[in-house]
Amino acid sequence: MSYQFPIFRRYKHGNTFYRINSVENFDELMIIGMYFVFTNHQANILPEYQMIIDLLDNAGNRLENIDVEVFEAKLDFCKKNLKEKKF
Repeated sequence: MSYQFPIFRRYKHGNTFYRINSVENFDELMIIGMYFVFTNHQANILPEYQMIIDLLDNAGNRLENIDVEVFEAKLDFCKKNLKEKKF
């Protein structure tokens, strides 16, 4: 299947956002109370590739499509109003 990257998704609960950059890479924004975590994931092993496939195919119908503006606005909001956690 052919995809036009980046692709943006959000879990329906509204606290986790994804920017899928390629079939091997994605960014994840998680909001946890007063904190946020923004990480880049590079797939190196099968479970990581499977995560990206699940994000692309909306496995389990748990995700919704969003626009780049929604993702960028949420990331900007987090950087201005929440504390970033690093793992």
